[in-house]
Amino acid sequence: MKKLLSLLFLALLSGYSSTAQTVTLKANILSPVVSTGSFFGEYAFSPNLSAQLGFFSTGIKVKDTRFDGFGITPEVRYFFSGHAPTGFYGAGYLRFQDFDLTREDTQAHGTLTSFGGGALLGFQFKFAQFLVADVFLGPGFNAASVKGGGGEDNFNLGTFGGFSPRGGITVGIAF
Repeated sequence: MKKLLSLLFLALLSGYSSTAQTVTLKANILSPVVSTGSFFGEYAFSPNLSAQLGFFSTGIKVKDTRFDGFGITPEVRYFFSGHAPTGFYGAGYLRFQDFDLTREDTQAHGTLTSFGGGALLGFQFKFAQFLVADVFLGPGFNAASVKGGGGEDNFNLGTFGGFSPRGGITVGIAF
């Protein structure tokens, strides 16, 4: 009986995974423009909801300040169509960022740590059976603290502290 139930469970699971693609792995194609690599993994855990985890690494220069570091972005998405992970969605996210700062004209060094969050609207679609594209945009806020190098006034933080837009175009695979 135990073997029969195990086989039935495996048969149901394999049938479900072949018809319903619930996992996506994506990269933001706009990120290289700002010297950043940005990658995402998403899992649809109900018809309307998915969870996504993003990671980025950067070496960007904003005016005279160089940022070298990373960020982690957990996100929950609500798909209005009931066909997660495809269709129009609204999302809420949190973001943690950690950077080493260098001011190029004075060679001042410091660290920036920020924590924030925001909201997004987006549309994600599948094509060619297993490819996925996602377009999203929304407002965010990051509370940042700077240590060393003379403090926050000595570095140009750009959008790494305070209000900032978050947007992107990602492409990847669904399985």
